[in-house]
Amino acid sequence: MYVRLSQMREGESGIVVDIQGGAGARQRLLGMGITPGVRVWVIKSSRPGPIIVAVGTSRIALGRGIADKIIVRREL
Repeated sequence: MYVRLSQMREGESGIVVDIQGGAGARQRLLGMGITPGVRVWVIKSSRPGPIIVAVGTSRIALGRGIADKIIVRREL
């Protein structure tokens, strides 16, 4: 099932399949290691505040607007 990263709950993981948005947003995410094919784990997604994800050994805080641009295949 494909969802936006901003729709995932704490503890869920998935594979990034697409990054929507402009070139600037795409470049910024690629620079953080969030690329199609990479697995992300949601550490914190409760409001208010950013969504915190694990990518490999890194922890990344993303605003909800940028997290909305990341399409993920949710793993069950």
